[in-house]
Amino acid sequence: MSDTDKPALTKAPQMYVHYCEEEGCEEWGGLGRSATKDEPPRWWCWEHFPEHYKGGWAANSR
Repeated sequence: MSDTDKPALTKAPQMYVHYCEEEGCEEWGGLGRSATKDEPPRWWCWEHFPEHYKGGWAANSR
């Protein structure tokens, strides 16, 4: 007997593939952001990730 109410998986989970949203860029979008939980996230590579979201990361990456 299980101690959770979740049903067992009937198929393997699918990987969500997301690339950078910058037009012409084909890099992996490893950095995602959503303003609210109701809005789907937008994805960027590090080079195109908006500066105002980088915060202190940009200074530490050099």
